[in-house]
Amino acid sequence: MSDPVSEGLDRIRAWGEARDWRGYDPYDALNSPAAGALSLGTALGRRLFTQAVKLSPLNLRPVLGIRPAWNAKALALVASGYAWTGQRETATRWLAWLAENRSSGGWGYHFPVQTRVFRYERGTPNTIATAFAAQALTDGWELLGDERWREAAVHAARFLSSEFLADGFFRYLPGERELVHNANALACAVLARVSLAAGETSFAAPARRALGATLDAQRPDGSFPYAEGAGHGWVDNFHTAYVLESLAVCVPVAPEAEPALRAGAAYWSEALFLPDGTPKYNPDRLYPIDAHCYASAIDAWIALAPYVPSARERAERLARLLVERMLAPDGHVGFQRRRLWTSNVPYVRWTTAPAFRALARLNGTRS
Repeated sequence: MSDPVSEGLDRIRAWGEARDWRGYDPYDALNSPAAGALSLGTALGRRLFTQAVKLSPLNLRPVLGIRPAWNAKALALVASGYAWTGQRETATRWLAWLAENRSSGGWGYHFPVQTRVFRYERGTPNTIATAFAAQALTDGWELLGDERWREAAVHAARFLSSEFLADGFFRYLPGERELVHNANALACAVLARVSLAAGETSFAAPARRALGATLDAQRPDGSFPYAEGAGHGWVDNFHTAYVLESLAVCVPVAPEAEPALRAGAAYWSEALFLPDGTPKYNPDRLYPIDAHCYASAIDAWIALAPYVPSARERAERLARLLVERMLAPDGHVGFQRRRLWTSNVPYVRWTTAPAFRALARLNGTRS
C-alpha cells in the first residue's frame, strides 16, 4: 500500500533538486532593483511594498527583477532533511555550504528586511537563521556520525552566546533590545542540544537562564506572546510551535521547563487547531491556512512525543493533510489558502524546505 507521506517527500525532493534548492521568499521584495522607487525610500513604504508582493496570489517577482536564490535557513532545513533520510553525500554538500557561508560568524537572509519590529540589511546574522543552521550542523554530526560538523555546531553556539545573549535573553539581532520569545527559545535549544551532544557543559547554564525569560512570559492559559512590548503580544501557530519544540529540547538541561511545556502544548492543541487537525493561524482566526504552520507543527509534535501521548498521531495526521492540501502537482508546497483566494507561489524557506525537513524527520523517526 502506498504511503502518501513518503510519496510527498519524494515529490518535494525532486522539485528542490531540479532547482538546486534556489527559490523565492515571501519577504524578498526588497531585492527588487525597483524597491527604492516603489517603496518611496521610507520604512512604511518598504513594509507596504514587501506585503504587497508577499500577498499577491500572482508571483510578481519575475516582473520586479527578483531572482530565485539560496537562503541559509532554507538550506539548513534541506541539509537536515537529507541527514534524516540518510543521504550522506547530498547532506554533506549543503552542510559544507552552511559552514562556508557564514556572515560574520552567523547566518542571515539573502534579502533586506523591514518589519514593524526590525529593519536589517541583507546578510545580517539573526538568531532564527543561525539557530536553524546550528541545528542542521548538529544533525549532520549526530545522524551521519560526521565529526567535522561537531566543531561547526559548537562554533555556532559560541557565536550565539557572544553576539546575541544580553540582558538575560537572546536577542533577535545584535544590538536590538526586543525580547522575541521564539528567537530566544530557539537559541536556548541550540545551546542545550550542543551542551548535551558535545559535552560542552558551559552552554547549559546560559541556556537555562535565558530560557527563564520566556518561561516567565507564559500566560495563565499556557500561551506565549510573540514578543514583549506594546503591540507585540499576539499568539500564532508556528511561533508557538517553535517555542514548544525548543522547550522539549531544553528540558534535559532545564527540568523546570517541563510544566510550561505541558501547559503550552495543551493550549496550542486546543486553541490553534481545528478538530480535523487543520492548523489555525491565530486562536481566533483560521485564515490564512499557511503551509509553514503545517510543517512547524509536524516538527513540534515529533519533539513533544515524550510528553503528549497523542503527539505522534497528530504529526502523522498533519503530514497527510499537508501532502493532500498544500503540495502542488509539480512538487513545491503552496504558500497560503485564504478565504477568497489561494497563493501557490513557490517559496523555499517558508514552505517547501520546512515541509521537506518535517516529512523527512517524520519518516526517519517512524519505528
